[in-house]
Amino acid sequence: MLDKQKAAFNAFYQSARHNGVLDNKTSLLVHLGAAMAVGCYPCMRVYLDQADQVGLSDEEISAVEAIVMTVSAGKVREQFNEVLTGSGSCVDDGCSD
Repeated sequence: MLDKQKAAFNAFYQSARHNGVLDNKTSLLVHLGAAMAVGCYPCMRVYLDQADQVGLSDEEISAVEAIVMTVSAGKVREQFNEVLTGSGSCVDDGCSD
């Protein structure tokens, strides 16, 4: 990546990570959850390293992990239902049934 592109990406990342809307702890939890969801191991490592700095507890991290796992499982369930029936079943009522 060119230096100009790296700088643009870094500015974009910083504006998302420190957005002025979410507090630092909440932003880190969202970033960690997103990293888990897309399977970005380097990102997960960085965010877990930052967890102590912002005071994240193991329970908070586990809660985010459970949410990501639930959404992922719902996605797989919905995709399989689409293949099985030709249409999705979770559009109107969610995927928790």
